[in-house]
Amino acid sequence: MSLSAGEWWSRIRIRFKQWRRRLTYSERFIHFLAVLATLVIVVYTKTLKIRYYYHPEFLKLDRNRTVFGFWHGRQFLLVPSYGRWHVVLMTDVSWAGDIQSRILSRMGYVIVRGSSKRKGVQALLNMKKAMERGFPAGFALDGPRGPIHRSKPGILFLAQKFGYPIIPTATSADRCWILKSTWCRYLLPKPFSRCYVAMGRPIWDTVDGETLTPELLDRHMMDWTAEADRKMGRGPEEAVTT
Repeated sequence: MSLSAGEWWSRIRIRFKQWRRRLTYSERFIHFLAVLATLVIVVYTKTLKIRYYYHPEFLKLDRNRTVFGFWHGRQFLLVPSYGRWHVVLMTDVSWAGDIQSRILSRMGYVIVRGSSKRKGVQALLNMKKAMERGFPAGFALDGPRGPIHRSKPGILFLAQKFGYPIIPTATSADRCWILKSTWCRYLLPKPFSRCYVAMGRPIWDTVDGETLTPELLDRHMMDWTAEADRKMGRGPEEAVTT
């Protein structure tokens, strides 16, 4: 029985989707994307004028006995900056997370796979093991899927388990794109812009006699991010909504 033109076209589309999926999920393609993305990030970063700030109390600490916290939408400037510290990071269990893991590994980070929704407990245990080997940990506090500027409990669990302080880490730029299509309002500095990366005052398990909670941590993070924005001449509302 002969097929109609519509049926032939439907079969072609199905075959194309199958071929595209095999290609994009292949080991060689993922490796190629990771290598290309790493090269782009390194070259792109060299166009930026980045100024770093470290709070005096942070400088007194052993950085291998700390936990760094940052907003998901402000992580771009951190990627090329602290791989040499071999910070342990958690990446999502997904195709994009696989590429991200390879990029970060190439830049010196120690990677565990998982998220708050998938393999989260096992990922936290793996981060704990890495911290026991002497690596500092880093958390995108509201990652991987939000809600925006709402911390997950994992960072508090590990910080309190080890008795480590949380280091609020913020970034900003005087000229940047805010990607409104992303849930985290991702901040991408424009080429040749002035940028600011700051590690704030360490936050222990109590703050002014108040037990540290995700909500209290969020307030500290928002204040520190607003300070970074002010350094770059940006208002706190501008940084989130433009």
